[in-house]
Amino acid sequence: MPLSHKTRCHEKDEAEVVHSPGQPHEGDPYPGGVFRTAPIKGETTSSLICRIASRYGMEAKVLRSCWHWRNYPPGHDGGGARADAEVLLNAAGRQLLAGLCGVEEDVLARALPSWGQEDAKLSAGKNGVPAAAWRTGGAVAGPVAFGCRLCAARRTGTAVRVVRYAPRWERACIRDGRWLLDADADQPLEHLDVRGVPEVAAAQRRWTGVARRAVQAGAEPERVFALAYAVVARWWEQALHWEREAVWPRRLHQVAGGNTGTELERWRIVGRDAVVFPEVVAVADALLDPAMAELAWRASGGTRPRARGEDDPLCHRLGERVDRDWLGPLLAADYGGI
Repeated sequence: MPLSHKTRCHEKDEAEVVHSPGQPHEGDPYPGGVFRTAPIKGETTSSLICRIASRYGMEAKVLRSCWHWRNYPPGHDGGGARADAEVLLNAAGRQLLAGLCGVEEDVLARALPSWGQEDAKLSAGKNGVPAAAWRTGGAVAGPVAFGCRLCAARRTGTAVRVVRYAPRWERACIRDGRWLLDADADQPLEHLDVRGVPEVAAAQRRWTGVARRAVQAGAEPERVFALAYAVVARWWEQALHWEREAVWPRRLHQVAGGNTGTELERWRIVGRDAVVFPEVVAVADALLDPAMAELAWRASGGTRPRARGEDDPLCHRLGERVDRDWLGPLLAADYGGI
């Protein structure tokens, strides 16, 4: 249904007030387009619907009643609502959403990764009826994370939660010093404060160059990051037994607000990605170094790279790359560690 005060769409990821607030007419199933609410790039459709409802002072479930739902929203095993819940819409449902937020469908298609994805439950409905189906974001378009509320407030003028698709290498908000957490976890935090861990922001800046070199080398940045992440995640599990390891404990206490206290195991789960991110980027960079590739080739005898002894040069070089000269022998002793 068209908006009563629709304006020309400007292609930018912010919401704008285009007319003074007003109340919906009695009997209207949804607001009459007083506000324009543009999507944030990578946002989930569900997140955008919640933001539209917030602009009109409505509960999200009230606005969602404009669509005919084919299933129930996903929840955690403990019964809580999932922040990464995603919405798929049929053609009529997409048209309705475009009218509600005052943004052309082609703009929404470029901004919302789930836009246009079809579902068998939707095609089974009546033609012309706005219909929607629930999914989890990870099953639709990849990893889902919370957005930075401070960035969202600057863009939209409202301090509301934003949920968006974001890979692990795009989680550091350099401007506000925040590490944005996964939205699929059943825990209350949306971000970690990494202002006291400047190496995280430095690694986020460094990753841009690493990704560029990966492309130049004919490799997919996603695969390079995934391999580096797998290597460092293994180190993380072993690090509790590294007597000389001091960097990760310091960072972990910092992102936990100064001290993990009695919740060390919880913080090792919640804080891991932020704490190890600098090392992941360093290892990813090393994987693209021709000299490191030559060392790996020699260490493996021309097959899969494996450490061959405590004096293995590849392991020693990796230790140097992550600023831990003492780490090489430990990595070499664990033949599956690289």
